[in-house]
Amino acid sequence: MNSNTRSFLALTKASMKMYYRNKGAIFFSLLMPIALCSIFGFLSKGLGSTIKISLTNHGTSEVAQQFVEKLKKVKAFTITEMTEAEAALELGKGNIDLEVIVPDNFGALENGKPLPASIQTRFNQAKPQSGQIANLAIIQMVSDIDRKLTNAPSSIDVKSEGVTTNNLGYFDFILPGILAMTIMQFGIFGVAFSFVAIKASGALRRIQATPVHPIYFVFAQATVRLLVTLVNASILIAFGAYFFNFHMMGSYFSFILVVIMSILIFLGIGFAIAGWAKDETQVAPVANLIQLPMLLLSGIFFSRDGFPTWLKSITNYFPLTYVSHSLRTIANEGASLMELSTDIIGMGAWLVLVYALAVKVFKWE
Repeated sequence: MNSNTRSFLALTKASMKMYYRNKGAIFFSLLMPIALCSIFGFLSKGLGSTIKISLTNHGTSEVAQQFVEKLKKVKAFTITEMTEAEAALELGKGNIDLEVIVPDNFGALENGKPLPASIQTRFNQAKPQSGQIANLAIIQMVSDIDRKLTNAPSSIDVKSEGVTTNNLGYFDFILPGILAMTIMQFGIFGVAFSFVAIKASGALRRIQATPVHPIYFVFAQATVRLLVTLVNASILIAFGAYFFNFHMMGSYFSFILVVIMSILIFLGIGFAIAGWAKDETQVAPVANLIQLPMLLLSGIFFSRDGFPTWLKSITNYFPLTYVSHSLRTIANEGASLMELSTDIIGMGAWLVLVYALAVKVFKWE
């Protein structure tokens, strides 16, 4: 082992001790995300007071329209009209409780008599209660319509089936977002404040006077934060899986690779701020100016689908948007890295950009 390697290992060990002496850093890097997960986890258990139903109406008859109107008047139902393909996808993700398909011959007449027709319903087999409750109400509606339509034997009915789904809930959506937020804040604030404090104290200047190259000190600090963030991410996922039944649909390997890339991006932003700032008073406004828009507009706590087109086009290029979307798509949909090529390229571009900027503005004192 050469002297440079020994110096790097010694500085890494010292940096680790320095980090764990800072109780505030431990609180904000681990306990705060766990607290957020707990809050959203308990809130998610209270969600679902309404039953979410997708409606695909192929019928054009007056009877089909009556059925749709009756369905929409039920206050306990949240009805969203979509295609069969869209409904199947949403049901598979666990975003709806019941899929309802009205056939094109529903209520149609032939020689004055109604044609036999069946409404198709599919419910989430992993969470059947809500879907089956809604299904019973739909069967009752169809029976009422059928009795009014004819006195002959039943001509319209409901066919139901359970569908195997991923059984995903709101907590499965929120955890990757909280993890992305934690990585961003730890990278930006953790590095920027600590490095400016070290620089202001003259410690970096004194290191320059020793045989140890200051770049090893920077690498040691970055390594410690990379390791700590990986450990925190593992704890957060384990906590979510144990207490709130978090589902990881994709590969943990892909998930970890995205976590590592995201850590490196936000460490680079933190180094760039630390290199530019002369003291702690300059760090906070710049760090907040960078992280607040991403925190609010990158889809951490809610979907970006409701954004205006122009705003969505801008926020598509935020580093946190790439990170949160990648983590969430891997965890919730089982996507591979190849399927996330746009996000990976975007994160790669940000990696190059932030470290080029960090090198350009960094000053040792």
